[in-house]
Amino acid sequence: MNKIKTQPKTIKEKICIFFVLLGMTSIVYFIATSLTKQREEEIAFINKDFSLTRGIITKKSVHKGRHITVKYKVGEKFYEDSDGFNENDKVEEGDSVYIKYSKSKPELMITEFNDEYGN
Repeated sequence: MNKIKTQPKTIKEKICIFFVLLGMTSIVYFIATSLTKQREEEIAFINKDFSLTRGIITKKSVHKGRHITVKYKVGEKFYEDSDGFNENDKVEEGDSVYIKYSKSKPELMITEFNDEYGN
């Protein structure tokens, strides 16, 4: 079997690799913090002027985080959005769930499983 021998990395190459990894990590960090901030702003907006209704869980996912997709009706229009849930919450597809939605933007909602629901 032939073994491929690699040349030792120079200091310049190591520094370059370090900065590439640092850049990639920074991009991931800024995307994650931006998405978190955006969701916090949406929740604050919902809590300013909201109504309550019930929706039906149409999808449950535990891959790359725990979230449910909920379908609900406001007036004559149906909406579908997702929200997270905790490991201890017992939720299944087809379950009915309370939601809090924004009166001015009914497409924004949080479910009873969201930690900010009661605020």
